[in-house]
Amino acid sequence: MPEADRAVPATLITGFLGSGKTTLLNGLLAHPGMADTAVIVNEFGEIGLDHLLIETAFEDAVLLKSGCICCTVRGDLVDTLAGLAARRQSGAIAPFSRVVIETTGLADPAPILHTLMAEPALAPLYRLDRVVTTVDAANALAQFDAHFEAAKQAAVADRIVLTKTDLVTAPVAAQVMARLAALNPDAPVVVAIQGRIEPDALFAPAPPRDRLAVTAALGHGHHDHGHADDAAHLAHHHGISTVALVHDAPVSWPALSAWLGAVASLKGPDLLRVKGIVNVAGRAGPVVIHGVQHVFHPPVERARWPDGDRRTRMIFITRNIAASTLAKSFAAAVADANETPP
Repeated sequence: MPEADRAVPATLITGFLGSGKTTLLNGLLAHPGMADTAVIVNEFGEIGLDHLLIETAFEDAVLLKSGCICCTVRGDLVDTLAGLAARRQSGAIAPFSRVVIETTGLADPAPILHTLMAEPALAPLYRLDRVVTTVDAANALAQFDAHFEAAKQAAVADRIVLTKTDLVTAPVAAQVMARLAALNPDAPVVVAIQGRIEPDALFAPAPPRDRLAVTAALGHGHHDHGHADDAAHLAHHHGISTVALVHDAPVSWPALSAWLGAVASLKGPDLLRVKGIVNVAGRAGPVVIHGVQHVFHPPVERARWPDGDRRTRMIFITRNIAASTLAKSFAAAVADANETPP
C-alpha cells in the first residue's frame, strides 16, 4: 500500500442552492495563492469568469489571469480529469498542484467521491484531499429540515464554510452552528463574508489529527454524535449521525477489511462516509481508510504515526444506522481474528 504522494490532491466544493459556492470560488480564483490550481465546474455552473480576465482559451479550458486553469465538465468527469493530466504531462498547459471540483447545488457528492476514490484510470493521477461544503447561515436550518441533500452535503464535509452570517442575528448563527455540530462534529467551520477567505483556510495541510478525521476527544469505546433518542431531533437530521469507533489493540487487516466490506454491502446507501486511521498488526505506521457508501479507496499506509496515539480511530457518518450495531459488530469482527498484516 504505497503512499500516493505524487498524485495531485483534489478538493470537492459542494453546498446547497444559493449557499455561496460560486462566490467563494470566484474569490479563491482571484487570489494569487491559487495560481497553480485547476478548477473544474459542471456544465450548469454559473461561475463568473469575465471579471477574472480570461487570457487564452484552448479546447474546453481557459487560462485565467491569476494563472488558474478552469474547465467545464461537458461529458464524463473521468475524461475531463484524465485530459487535464495528459495536457499537463505534455506541456500543453502549465503544471498545477491541486484540483478543485465544484458541484451543482442539488448534487449528491457521493458519485464524484466514488470517481475520485475508485476509478483506476485516475488513481495514479489524483487523490481525494478534502470535501468543502458551503452552508448558507440565513437558510440552513430550513434547508436541513426540508432537504436531505443539504444535510448530507454538510455531513460529509471535511471543512464547512459558513456564508451570509452578516445577514442573520447572533442567536440564529448560534443555532446553525449547533446544527452543524450535530451533523458533523469533526469538521472545522470557517466563516466567509461575500466569499472573502484566505485559501490557506481551506487548502493548507491540516494538522495530522484533523487530516485523518479523528479527534483527541474521542476517548474509548464508541461515541454517537448527533444520534439523539428523541424522534423529533433525529428527524431534523434525516437520520444522519456520526459514530466514532476506537480500538486500543492492533487489528487484523483481513478481519477489518472483511467487516468493512460486509457493512458496505449491507448498508451501502446509508453509509455516507467513513474516514479513519487504523493500527494494523505487523505495520509500523498507520493505515488510512476512506469510504463513501459502498466504495472504499485503496488503503494507504503512512510511514509514521502523526502523534503518540496508536489507537485505531474511525469515523462513520451514517443514515439510520444505530451506533450500537456498528460498535458490536466491529468488536466481534476484530476480537478473535488472526493478526495478519494487509
